[in-house]
Amino acid sequence: MTLLNIQAGIVFGLACVPLCLAGAPAWHSSGPWGGSATSIWVDANQEGRLLAGARNSLVFLSTDGGTRWTRLPFPKHFSGNVTTVAIHPAEPNLFLAGLELQQSPHAGLWYSEDAGRTWKMGVGLEGISVQALAFYPKDPRKMAAATRDGVWTSADSGRSWARISAPYNHELRSVTAVAFDPADSSVIYAGTTHLPWKTTDGGKSWNSIHDGMLDDSDVFSIFIDPARPERVLASACSGIYRSDDGGGAWTKFKGIPAEQRRTHVIRQVPGKPEVIYAGTTLGLLKSVNGGATFRRLNELTVLSMALDPHKPGRLYLATDGAGLWRSDNGGETVRAINEGFVNRRVVSLASADGMLFSNVVQDGEAGGIYASADGGVSWKLASSAAVLKDNHISKIAGCVSRPNFLLAGNEIRALRTLDAGKNWREVNLGQPAGTRLLAVACASQPGGSKDTVLAGTDKGLMKSADYGATWQAVKLTTANIKHNVADIYTSAADPRRVVVRTTQALYLSEDGAATWRVLNALFPMNQINDIALAGGTGGAYLVATATGLYGSSDAGRTWQKRDGGLEAGTVSTLAVRPGRENEVYAAQFGSVYVSRNQGQSWEKLPGAEMVEATLRKLAFHGREGGRLLALTPDVGVFYLNLQTKQ
Repeated sequence: MTLLNIQAGIVFGLACVPLCLAGAPAWHSSGPWGGSATSIWVDANQEGRLLAGARNSLVFLSTDGGTRWTRLPFPKHFSGNVTTVAIHPAEPNLFLAGLELQQSPHAGLWYSEDAGRTWKMGVGLEGISVQALAFYPKDPRKMAAATRDGVWTSADSGRSWARISAPYNHELRSVTAVAFDPADSSVIYAGTTHLPWKTTDGGKSWNSIHDGMLDDSDVFSIFIDPARPERVLASACSGIYRSDDGGGAWTKFKGIPAEQRRTHVIRQVPGKPEVIYAGTTLGLLKSVNGGATFRRLNELTVLSMALDPHKPGRLYLATDGAGLWRSDNGGETVRAINEGFVNRRVVSLASADGMLFSNVVQDGEAGGIYASADGGVSWKLASSAAVLKDNHISKIAGCVSRPNFLLAGNEIRALRTLDAGKNWREVNLGQPAGTRLLAVACASQPGGSKDTVLAGTDKGLMKSADYGATWQAVKLTTANIKHNVADIYTSAADPRRVVVRTTQALYLSEDGAATWRVLNALFPMNQINDIALAGGTGGAYLVATATGLYGSSDAGRTWQKRDGGLEAGTVSTLAVRPGRENEVYAAQFGSVYVSRNQGQSWEKLPGAEMVEATLRKLAFHGREGGRLLALTPDVGVFYLNLQTKQ
């Protein structure tokens, strides 16, 4: 059984495209697959080729109908919502992505002319959030964009744009949907956060077309029947509407329960006007009689939908929380197609007897705790948010000699499991109401025969000798101080060594949390990003700070700068390699560095750059330390296989 060596911090840099250095290691994305997807597009020319967009400035490509996805190097030095994606109907290597980003010059329409390898901004839309795109079917060089600042059109396939709605028309500012009349490019429909509009002269004049539609209806999607352009469908927060006279009058579809009326997307099957799909917040609806009645097919929160022109009956869904889905039988059944697609915030890892656990937050009911039996190469859900009764579990810890034990929690509650996540019980830390749980860890008593579970709170440090059943307060010092414990660091080589970081000082135990002494740290506690305990008993203590790396070889009595080979500035996260306790890894400015002498000197690890991602934590799992793990705030877990021979 091994104790996971993990420390925290943040480094901005690069993610998961393997670098082409011969013999060098490379990062691999491992999930947990899934998370929220915001948009989906099917290539009309190349069968099986799809684009998908997500929050956090993520764009993915599949060339096999969604069986496997690859993240494209879409710029991520800013983090916005990819609201819409498209593959140009006449230029197969031209990819487009609309980005929503508040008060940022990076919002706008981005395009790639080399199938997603490099990206440029569309001229004219810089800084303007894009909500939806439309192609004119007869000449797809003509495009329209729905934006937070009106309706814009392009005559060169999205490379440059001009506004066609009056900037002073505040009713036509926040535009959420757009569509061309397939017979006339000067006829454009626009849905707004307050009812639909229409122009018949290419934007010179606009008319509100809301007769029959409930007032103040946010219009999310517009579909025009290519065979009968006067037949228009619109989906809104108030339901689904149809017009048979080009928007002159609208009729609301009946029979849809009120709770399912918030409809994000509406589609009609080509050549089958009687078959209509509606993606709502509470599931996918289908009508086979032109909208007279609808039947709910599933309970997914559908944000985007695409029908496959190559495969009748096949449709794709982008959903909130549950990722990407495909149906091959007209929506009657769906299956997740998330391998390679990941938009998840993984905040910590824990290890117990060969099993690795990670926790996903900010993902609604799809969040929870995931388990890996292969050292982080693949993940399966161990405890859903529903089982945990919480979708914001931010801390987890495992113990050396209890395979199925985990302690988990967040600032308002603590939980424990004795069966690897199947069942959970609330933990009473013995602290006053309102106490905030801030850190969890596990240490070993001398001889390694007994574990001590540690919980850091804003009222002090607590410990348990019976895996969380009972707790007692720990006195870090004889002074009458209420310690606000911010983090706890342990050693994989010697689990008796523990460092506790409070808001005032660092405290060291070398006997499994039995006794403590203060460390002589001269740097501010709020500048510490991470701490690593290198070597075995008596080994070096390394502290990553906002001003560089510091080390102590005398148990914290004196400190020296240890940045030889590193860049000047912030070191974000550290990890000691199990089995080679003198070997330490550090992340800085998107690069990973290695030291083989407990931090005395450093060299950059070839191939360990990350491309367009934020590396948040480094960790090891396993006795031999052959695999380095990295956690990110939005694209899950990565692993890098290291050489096992000296």
